[in-house]
Amino acid sequence: MKRFTILLLALVMLAGLMTGCASNNSSVPTEPAQTPVPKDIMDDNVDAMGNEVTAAAEDDSELTIVSTAPSATEILFALGCGDNIVGVDVSSTYPEETADIEKVGDFNGFDIEKVIALNPTVVFAGNGLQHEDIATLEEAGLNVVAVEATYYEDIAKSITMIGSVVGKEEEAAALNAQIAEAEAAVKEKAAAFTEKPTVYYVMGIGEYGNWTSGEGSFINTVIEMAGGVPTTAGTDTEWLEYPVEDLVTADPDILLVSSWVAEEDLVAAVGYSDLTAVKEGHYYFISPDISERPGPRITEALETLQGNIETFLTGES
Repeated sequence: MKRFTILLLALVMLAGLMTGCASNNSSVPTEPAQTPVPKDIMDDNVDAMGNEVTAAAEDDSELTIVSTAPSATEILFALGCGDNIVGVDVSSTYPEETADIEKVGDFNGFDIEKVIALNPTVVFAGNGLQHEDIATLEEAGLNVVAVEATYYEDIAKSITMIGSVVGKEEEAAALNAQIAEAEAAVKEKAAAFTEKPTVYYVMGIGEYGNWTSGEGSFINTVIEMAGGVPTTAGTDTEWLEYPVEDLVTADPDILLVSSWVAEEDLVAAVGYSDLTAVKEGHYYFISPDISERPGPRITEALETLQGNIETFLTGES
């Protein structure tokens, strides 16, 4: 729970999400950050901040990259650009090779001077929460491309855009094809389910706020693809602090829980102890590194959640 804030930040791109592993000293936001651009803005050569993008370099040997979003880092490695990365945010912890790359700050703010000193050909960034730093880097003459996806369909767009910038168009197309194949298999299995259980994603609880995913978020889309019905369907925002009393009233069939939330905290939290899913053990933990990062490993989130749904439907423990 100490790391919840960065999980939220990565999600809201914002995520990660609020993503993965960051400083334990982050403060908790009082309200969810909003993506500052329309849903369909990331497309072709227009990035997640609405800016036109250009290719970084024709020669791979001249390409140097800074990534300030964990999902972008994972995409870059998947495209074969790991050796070109000279700086990453502290939440970029996958793959393990990221441990040896210079750290330039966290998702919520990075060291502008350090990024400039690295003299990158291109900086791949988040969007909403990083907009001030992005503007500063652009004023310094750096090529910055905001690629963090808020919506599930933007994951493929993000991969395509990164591929086009670094000259890996074919690799990006192949990666998107792999993800599409995994999606198709999950959807086919979900279509055979005779029941669609309600699912609530536990991002944070207790004193840190009852944070979760909402309507339109890529996490809710994952829940739907896997064969579930998001408890927060129809909410007004993609990321929100959900009233505990509303959660108790909804009484979802399944809780999908970020593994940063301790089980003892979950079962003892106000309201959660009253949920049928807690009483009957229908809560399942998942690493936020795969569920809250809109990148290649989102297929693992799909398959993991679908396995949880199958366990619930078959009554297995």
